[in-house]
Amino acid sequence: MNIFEKVQETRPEVEGADENISVARALLLTAIAAEQQPARPRAARRPWIVAGGLLGIGAAVTAGVLVVGGLTPTTGGVEAVPVAPRPSVGPSPLPTSEPTAEATSEPLTAAGVFGAAGASAGAFTGLTAAPGQYVRVTTATATIVYSGADGTWGEYAADRSSATSAWTVSSNTETYLPADQYGEWRYVGRPVQLGDLYGADAGARSQKYLQEVAHSSYDPYGVSGGAGAPWPTTAGDSLAAFYEAMPKDPAQLIVWIDEHQETPPEADDAKVGWLLVDLLARNGGSPEARAAMYASLSMLEGFVVIAAVGDLVTVALDTPVDDLAGNLTIQRRTATIDLASGLVTETTMTTGSGSALVPDAVPDQRSVYSTTVVNGAP
Repeated sequence: MNIFEKVQETRPEVEGADENISVARALLLTAIAAEQQPARPRAARRPWIVAGGLLGIGAAVTAGVLVVGGLTPTTGGVEAVPVAPRPSVGPSPLPTSEPTAEATSEPLTAAGVFGAAGASAGAFTGLTAAPGQYVRVTTATATIVYSGADGTWGEYAADRSSATSAWTVSSNTETYLPADQYGEWRYVGRPVQLGDLYGADAGARSQKYLQEVAHSSYDPYGVSGGAGAPWPTTAGDSLAAFYEAMPKDPAQLIVWIDEHQETPPEADDAKVGWLLVDLLARNGGSPEARAAMYASLSMLEGFVVIAAVGDLVTVALDTPVDDLAGNLTIQRRTATIDLASGLVTETTMTTGSGSALVPDAVPDQRSVYSTTVVNGAP
């Protein structure tokens, strides 16, 4: 046996290699991104404008919203990290995995994740389509519909705390972004389908529900510049115009969003943050715009890292809200980000916990995204 073989036999095993790589990647890319990140000012609060075309996430099911349970993207998806909601009002937990010796002194933070994702997004070429090509964003979607004792359902009929039955509704959509994002965006939707049932009356009620929403599918159609933007800009009211109009300085971008939203001091970071996450999840905009959005996210408070598997890192934000009965509970939103590309691969939302009907591990809403460049669109 030579010296090299003896050394190999005595070499200690290093646990958590994937986590260490993620930490190292995040720290390196964050340090690079930090060189361009200014301090964050705050603007006076302005009236909140509801983003009708982008932020409506009520219980009404529309094609292309969320995915639950074992549903996966139809093509090229990344398996998401399951995340349980918070059981009570209070601070979010730290990552559950035990840190390794290498990562102990520099824990993976949400600001570090956003900084790393921004550095990758600024250099990522996977969203670049040549003339005639399209960026196809496939979204596996679903939401849990809650039904009350009177048999009604919907956003104000029942929630996780009061429902007597519930069911999952799922669908898949495809969005085609042209090389010139001011061009015609194309869309493909498919009929909604029923998934898991919760409660004795869920079967009959869900069938009646399905009959009423059976029209929730659509043929390919196009919209110049994409669907409606959160608010009109001087460049227009399309998403393409919105991405272009956004300030590219991260601190100024936060101020710009503040000026168009009613953002109470206790909730402003949440509203600003999740508007940015929703925009990033569209996987549109220039590399510069996407990098600026991530840099702005790194300045916001309240986000925590709850899972990391290789390059996939999940961050969460817990916000106190009232349920339908007026009781204080927690709404948890999560986003899973691929640090290698800066792409958002999954988002979830869960309000409340401890339901005897729907397991806590099942979110109210989930979206899983898969992105590829293709040579044509329907």
